[in-house]
Amino acid sequence: MKKVVNVIVFIVICIIVFVVSLFIGFKLAYNRLLNERYGHLKVNFTEDIGTVTKDLSYGSHELQKYDLYLPADKSKENYSLILYVHGGGFTGGDKGSIDAERYGEYLASKGYIVVSANYRLAGKEEVSVKEMYEDLLVAVDTSIKEADSRGYHINEMATTGGSAGGCLAMLVAYKEPEKLPVPIKLVFEETGPASFEPDLWDMKNDDERAYFVNSVANTNFTAKDVGSEEYQKAIDEISVATMINEESVPILLAYGPNDKMVSVKAKYPLLDALKENNVEHTYIEFPHSGHGLSADLDKTKEYFEVMTEYLNKYLANN
Repeated sequence: MKKVVNVIVFIVICIIVFVVSLFIGFKLAYNRLLNERYGHLKVNFTEDIGTVTKDLSYGSHELQKYDLYLPADKSKENYSLILYVHGGGFTGGDKGSIDAERYGEYLASKGYIVVSANYRLAGKEEVSVKEMYEDLLVAVDTSIKEADSRGYHINEMATTGGSAGGCLAMLVAYKEPEKLPVPIKLVFEETGPASFEPDLWDMKNDDERAYFVNSVANTNFTAKDVGSEEYQKAIDEISVATMINEESVPILLAYGPNDKMVSVKAKYPLLDALKENNVEHTYIEFPHSGHGLSADLDKTKEYFEVMTEYLNKYLANN
């Protein structure tokens, strides 16, 4: 009996070691991919280049915090703010992720003020995409005042992010730009859902459609509500594609056709709206990539080159 128990314990230990090793291996591989993707942005971020102050608050909630990246050069009369919004499926993620830090340090080294902001998440409580957007409006206002108190006067801004962060970055730019404390000049984003029309996400029936809308809009629709005015309004107020007009600011977008997390069809209404309203935009497709855009490093290089062109063209304080 003792031998049997010892064998079982040994097997359990082996399984645990295997699972832990698999997790560590996956984590290392994922971080390696991130480092490869964002290697173009890596800088030696010393104090003569810039500084970062972490966990500044813009509200009372534990997630209403931001990191503020400042360039060392304080000689300019005006500065441009770039808001970075992390991804995570609206339920996770953090302002301290590898991509957020790379963007923050790189852009600050180029003379920009960068804010990487957390926001309330649906994974922890009942929070809609609209409420996350509202969090970010407060983060922008608070961070601009904080930067000004440190001697950096901001008079224009841009937004960026990936996945859920890309969606929120677009919402900040396009939903109600008149609410921003300074003019918004451009957006650059990766794989952000641009429409929450359930049919674009392959919802098969009204029960699925109602459930999907409830999950992103924090509503309580049933199948009977599908197609109603209130139902459509809930979709439209978080779908960037419905907000584009002739005054909309330029945008750089990147998506992969093998995306299994964000519907590849959800970008088309946005691309159509940009074309119909003659809004300056550049769409870069990563032909072999999924949601992480990790299978096309040549396209990553192209994306960052166009990003630099857009920043130089549309922000005045370079």
